[in-house]
Amino acid sequence: MNLNGIRTEVLVHRYLSGTTLVLLILAVAVPTLAVSATEEFVAGINAATMKGLRLRSVGPALMGGRIADIAISPRDRSTWYVAVGSGGVWKTENSGVTWTPIFDDQPSYSVGCVTIDPSDPDVVWVGTGENVSGRHVGWGDGVYRSRDGGQSWQQMGLETSEHIGKIIVDPRDGNVVYVAAEGPLWSSGGERGLFKTTDGGQTWTHVLEIDQDTGVTDVEIDPRNPDVLYAAAYQRRRHIWSLLAGGPGSGIYKSTDAGESWRRIERGLPKGDMGKIGLAVSPADPDVVYATIEAAEDERGFYRSKDRGESWEKRNEYISNGTGPHYYQEIVASPTDVDRVYQMDVFLHFTYDGGANFEILGTGREKHSDNHVLVLDPQDPDHLIVGTDASLYESFDEGAHWRQFPNLPISQFYKLALDTAEPFYNILGGAQDLGTLLGPSRTTNVEGVRNRDWYVPLGADGYACAFDPQDPNIAYMEIQVGRLNRYDRLNHELLDIRPVPAPGDPPERFNWDAPLLISPHSSSRLYFGSQRLWRSDDRGDSWTTVSGDLTRNRNRYELEMLGRVWSADALYDNGAMSMYATLTTVSESPLVEGLLYAGTDDGLIQISEDGGGDWRAVEALPGVPDLSFVNDIEASLHDSDTVFAALDAHKTGDFRPLLFESSDRGHTWTSIAGNLPEDTIVWAIAQDHVDPDLIFLGTEFGLYFTPDRGRNWVRFEGGVPTISFRDVKIQRRENDVVGATFGRGFYVLDDYSALREIADGALDGEAALFPVRDAWWYVPSVPGQAAGKPSLGSDDFTAPNPPYGAIFTYYLDQVPKTSKKQRLEREEELRENEEDVPFPGWETLHSEALEQGPMVLLTVRDAQGQAVRRIEGPVEAGLHRVNWDLRLAPADPIELAPPAFLPPWYDPPKGPFAAPGTYSVELALLSSKGVETLAEARRFEVKPVPGFSLEEPDFQAVTAFQAETAELYRQVAGAAEEMQRAEDRLPYLRKALREAPAADPALFADLDEIEASLASLRLRLLGDRIRGKWNEPSVPTVRQRVGQVAYGHWDTRHAPTATQRQSLEVARGEFAGLLGELSEMLETELPDFEAKLEAAGAAWTPGRKLPD
Repeated sequence: MNLNGIRTEVLVHRYLSGTTLVLLILAVAVPTLAVSATEEFVAGINAATMKGLRLRSVGPALMGGRIADIAISPRDRSTWYVAVGSGGVWKTENSGVTWTPIFDDQPSYSVGCVTIDPSDPDVVWVGTGENVSGRHVGWGDGVYRSRDGGQSWQQMGLETSEHIGKIIVDPRDGNVVYVAAEGPLWSSGGERGLFKTTDGGQTWTHVLEIDQDTGVTDVEIDPRNPDVLYAAAYQRRRHIWSLLAGGPGSGIYKSTDAGESWRRIERGLPKGDMGKIGLAVSPADPDVVYATIEAAEDERGFYRSKDRGESWEKRNEYISNGTGPHYYQEIVASPTDVDRVYQMDVFLHFTYDGGANFEILGTGREKHSDNHVLVLDPQDPDHLIVGTDASLYESFDEGAHWRQFPNLPISQFYKLALDTAEPFYNILGGAQDLGTLLGPSRTTNVEGVRNRDWYVPLGADGYACAFDPQDPNIAYMEIQVGRLNRYDRLNHELLDIRPVPAPGDPPERFNWDAPLLISPHSSSRLYFGSQRLWRSDDRGDSWTTVSGDLTRNRNRYELEMLGRVWSADALYDNGAMSMYATLTTVSESPLVEGLLYAGTDDGLIQISEDGGGDWRAVEALPGVPDLSFVNDIEASLHDSDTVFAALDAHKTGDFRPLLFESSDRGHTWTSIAGNLPEDTIVWAIAQDHVDPDLIFLGTEFGLYFTPDRGRNWVRFEGGVPTISFRDVKIQRRENDVVGATFGRGFYVLDDYSALREIADGALDGEAALFPVRDAWWYVPSVPGQAAGKPSLGSDDFTAPNPPYGAIFTYYLDQVPKTSKKQRLEREEELRENEEDVPFPGWETLHSEALEQGPMVLLTVRDAQGQAVRRIEGPVEAGLHRVNWDLRLAPADPIELAPPAFLPPWYDPPKGPFAAPGTYSVELALLSSKGVETLAEARRFEVKPVPGFSLEEPDFQAVTAFQAETAELYRQVAGAAEEMQRAEDRLPYLRKALREAPAADPALFADLDEIEASLASLRLRLLGDRIRGKWNEPSVPTVRQRVGQVAYGHWDTRHAPTATQRQSLEVARGEFAGLLGELSEMLETELPDFEAKLEAAGAAWTPGRKLPD
């Protein structure tokens, strides 16, 4: 029913469901979950088929993620492009009110820069591979160009650059582009240095090449003379153990011939090794060039040149700090004030006197810290846009106050945990620079998961986390380097429970992301890793060690960087880096208490079979480089001797997936990487709790599953962009897979149970209907004035819930083709062969015009086998999902043309609720061959969500009353429609009577009497038009009584009130008498009058019976 309340009267609109089953689905707001693939469907277990199982983003966006670059269109300053460090590229055309991701389908998710061609703002360049050197950073595959404002992209080369620092387009010629390529972070070689194209990226020239370990991190162009360029060379190397953040290759170079030749500038600059350098040419006076230079303590600082870079003076010792200069060290010169420069840092710094003094912009409390990019408005010096580790901010008073953009779901999560709350579980996640966040996987409101549904119980950076499996009000979470806390969700209090070494013990080394495990054998037992494994049996109140040092315990400063061991005074930047030689992952067999596995960051897997009494090390796995990082170890849920391990050597330049299984407790290992792509490192493993061969992987470029224990892997591509999944967990009750992505928040694959039957060959047949998860029965609430959040504006972010009700998953191998489609395919083949296409014949064309296409019908039946709802699904080959909203069909009359405008309070047609209980669903195909049952019926339960302030009602009685109301409403609505049609006939009859000379004039009186009778019936059935015109009350009509009961009772599970019962009885009694009079009018009086007109030879009028 369409339930729209206006003032005190319920108006039952006539803009309702259509005649087809497709429109029936629309009428109950049932979105199709499947993707209609444009490419030709290929049957089987593959990525194209699995697109039908779409992942669902749950955000959050209350704090975003790291912004790498911002570009604002010179043609339309409300159009911005934002490069997200590990979340693709986003575009807004309304200054950030709404955003669209425009880079999701590209192979890279890590982005370093974005640049607009100043001569053609539709041309956009993107450099992939973030331009910071963090321990967690992703990598890219070169440079991309769009010619249509980001609608499509073309890879333009430099695929092995891995990290792009900056792109500059010559303002005189958009085909001339310079790319500052930092090059690989973890290995030598690759495309690094400064590259130039003069043909729009078709070819590239390596115009500034330093060496195999030195790239270019920044390039600046003289706005007065674009042939003058400055480049900052950057030599750096990161491995697991250290970041060597500079070397002799770093420096400043200048070209005066558009990059054809270069010379290194040294006058006034540091003599020793340098690290990351940020450059800025003052637009106010291009003779002035600024540089912020990482170097040894006595030489590092802020430098200025007044002679176009020929000589320099050190103005200040200040450089970016915090996480390290590599993380920031970018400067922006004011377009109007030559002495004003801003520097990216933990807190924004600025100088007003050319670098002699630096101050923090604001107090540091107006917005998030960790600033990476700043855009200055050339027309308004007070207007700033800055990108931070927590998304985007904008100021209109030069940083005194800021507004955040809370609508970019780009948070970077490392780890996650799931609780067992009902009806919907919660997600706990440790995030890069955002702390630990806690929020719901879905909600009971109609909108979804809102930003306000999330909160941050622990700040700083978030990492390993866990829920107590017996008491979800207890959670564990940590800040980097092992600062472990226990959290009480009832009072929101945190307790530091980090273990402390005893007197005389060596210093404890905790990984940046120290591993935490709750024992599957006791919810009060915790394991926590430093270089040793700690155990607590009282939820962290006290700790004992169950191992010695399980690592190789090597000194990081004795390990090679750039091919040799460097001085301890070299430009190491290990301040915001993990300790080295630490534990990274811990697992305990759920089948054997005390069977423990631990992995390290220096390539060891340690195994204890007696709770930590004795340990044996696995020092080498087949084909795994030494000192590889152990990302994850997971003991099998099904076999006590089996364990899985994922290792990672990407920080030595080896991106291979190193994934293994041992079936003898780690004595021997076998690769199960199967067909995983060669450049896809594996972060996390999750084994299905039902099917031991069904395994999920979180990898650097997506979420994968295997149906056959690693022989074949399939990536999920539906509903999710190219993104890194750093952690994966399974919610067993719901059969959900939840992934923590590093740049796009959390994703949920709702109810993956179909994969178990797919693994058993369900796709081998022509069709399949998969198990249906039990559905929660509740009334979705509307948290605002109306569904859709109209009061909150377009910038309010909400991630969608899964469709309400029971979700049906089915598969079609192929579907029948209509005769017309078969003919068109034959004709297309003839056309491609340049052959004549014969005319099909008129009979064929007539037949095709009458042919109906096939339909997929899903019929829901109750426990007695009675059909309660029919839903139409997509008729395409592949996997599909549709849902039943747990309601009976709408009782409204059919309408084929809904209104063009629907106000926010418009409520689509819907029926009353079906009762909780047992149901089944059948899958059938309707085609020219008839109705064909495609699969056996699947049973499922509809379960009420508990929670009533008063006594829980009898749900069967409640839904029975709703069904009773619906049936009366159906009859009343039908009567109203027929009455309206009768009234619509009267003007035609009166005109025909006036124009029929042979008609008896007495018929005018008869027609007046009919019109008066219909008006009287309308008054009783639908209401008093006259009193309504003057906004005066009238007595309730039949339709108003029934509509008020439906409006007030169809969105609740409560028992009907006595008033509602009485109203329905009154309406039923009044309608019984009224219906008889209306039937007499429609079936006798009106046809008799029309017969008299027919006898008088009057012109035809609508609705009149054809003559005998």
